Formats: sequence, structure tokens, C-alpha cells
Amino acid sequence: MFAKFAPSNILENLDKNKKNCLVVVGIEAVQICTIKDDINNSCKKDGIDKIKIKLENGIDLHNLDHILNSKSLFSEKRLFEIDVADGIIKKEIKKILLQKIKEYSDDYFIFYFKKHFKDYKKQNWFELFKNFCLLLNVEEPNNEQLLDAIEHRIKLHQISMTNEAKKLLVNYSMGNLIQAENDIKKLKLIYPNQEINEKIISAHITNGSRHDGFNLIEHCITGNLRKANEAVIYLTEEGVQPVMVNGLFAWFFKAISRIKLSTNQPNSNIFLKLRLFGNSQNLASHAVKNLSAKQVKACLHKIQEIDQISKGLKIGDPWLEINRFSMGVAKMMNKGSNLKNG
Repeated sequence: MFAKFAPSNILENLDKNKKNCLVVVGIEAVQICTIKDDINNSCKKDGIDKIKIKLENGIDLHNLDHILNSKSLFSEKRLFEIDVADGIIKKEIKKILLQKIKEYSDDYFIFYFKKHFKDYKKQNWFELFKNFCLLLNVEEPNNEQLLDAIEHRIKLHQISMTNEAKKLLVNYSMGNLIQAENDIKKLKLIYPNQEINEKIISAHITNGSRHDGFNLIEHCITGNLRKANEAVIYLTEEGVQPVMVNGLFAWFFKAISRIKLSTNQPNSNIFLKLRLFGNSQNLASHAVKNLSAKQVKACLHKIQEIDQISKGLKIGDPWLEINRFSMGVAKMMNKGSNLKNG
């Protein structure tokens, strides 16, 4: 029904299935943005009045009822975009919503739950919605799904790309769909109506802002505090998305964690399996020697926290946290190197 990793024609699919309610569950930013863009475009094209509702336990019942009952002055159809907050939602609120979904069958109700599907399935919402709403599960693709996800995104953006180029893009995206999406959009702008091959991909990656992200990792692992700080400032000023820089850290430290947990010594085969290329292999070897398993685990925990901040799931300044994290890693590497040499 919906293309996995690249859902489109959302409202059309609802109509075909004789539904007026869609539940979007997950936190993967690329797919959520695609869904919202697709719905916005349909609303503009068909003259549908979109109404946003932030659904929290403290929402006033009379106010909610008034919003749902108010007819649009400019359109015969309405679409309610409902962001459901974490925590308990009163039974009375759920009752009103279910009643209105059934009563206003010509209107659309789109619910967004920013949580993993396994957590959503444990909630009462799942039982309430499962029989009369369509469901979109927007989880991040795992390593095995990434090529499939990128192929869906390429098709959505109507780009021609060779199979070898796709594989390179998978390797260079470090398991991060946001990173891959950003590259796909840039490639479409730079090379319109042209088949993208591996040579173009390689040149794009080398010249892109991500190269500076690699430099940041290098400065951290070599313990260069000054250059690491300068790199963070540069990336911030260039308008690079913090989630992308954090994605690089996630890719690198996940690889370090796997090497630390492995009984085998690092070698070229292990590096390639973990998508570590070129100088990244030298940096990984250096990090494995100088960081303890406990320190690597702490780094991954911090990276996960920054990821949640970057995606708006947690309060904080992502660039401030990235800077603190970079400085912390550089200091740990300095200390580790000094202990080994001392």
C-alpha cells in the first residue's frame, strides 16, 4: 500500500481503503518529513483546511470539542494533524476523538506518535485504532534494510543511479538515512537529468561538508582540542545539521564498540565489514588502544542523548552538546595516550 521508507499519496491511499484516519508511529525524521510534505501538498492541491492539535492530558475537553466541531470557512474538507504527547491521555479525550473520527467521515485525522512501535503497541491507543485506522511505522532502517531504504528514496526523488553508486552511497551514509537523504537531494540539484555513477558519488562525498565531519572525528581521536573546537564552530556556521555530525560519531563509535567486544584483533576485513575506510581505520585502531570498553559505552550513551536532542525528542542545544562531547573525547584520548606512553 505505502512504499516502505518513502510513503507517498497518503490521502489517496486513505480514500482507496475507505479510511479517514492514519496513525504514524516512529521517530525516523526523513520519513516523517516526507509524510507531512505529501499531506501538505495534497491539502494545497485539493483545498483541504489543515488544523493542528497538540494532544496532551491537560488539554481542555470543551476546547478540543469546539475545535473538532468547528466548520471551516474556506473549505468543505478538514484535516486534523494531531501530535500525541507522551504519557497518559484521559479516557474522555480518547472517547471524543473516536466519536469525531466516526462522525466526520469526510474529514481526515492524522495522528503522530513519536515512539517506537513496540512501545506504542503496549498502549491502549493500539487497540482503539487497529480496526479502523491505517498504520505507518516509520522506524530507522537497520544495516540490512539501508540499501532498500535508499533505493526507495532515490525512486521518490526520481533520480537515476547505477547499482555501484547505490552501494557506495550506502557505505558513505554510515547507516544514517538522514545523511543519505541529504546526499540524494544535493545530487539531484547538482546533476539534474544525469545518471549518477560511483565516480560522481566519490567526488561528491570528498568535496562535501561531511568531509569536515570526518576532520572533527580525526581531531577528537588525535586529542587536538583546539582544532576540534574550531571544527565544531565551522560546521555550526556552515549550517550543517547536527544530526548528521552526530550520525558520524554514532557510526564511528559503534564500530569501536564492536571491535572492543570482539575477541579478534582489528584487521582489514573487520574494518571493511564495519564500513571503516582509509584514514578511519587508523583512527579506529588508535581509539581501540586508548579507550576502555566503559569509556566507549559512555560515548555511545552520550551520542544517543544528542540524537534525541537533535530530533526534538529531548530539550537541549545539540551543537553545545556536540562541542562538549568532542572536547571530552579529545581529553580522554590525550589522557589515554599519555598513560600508554608514560
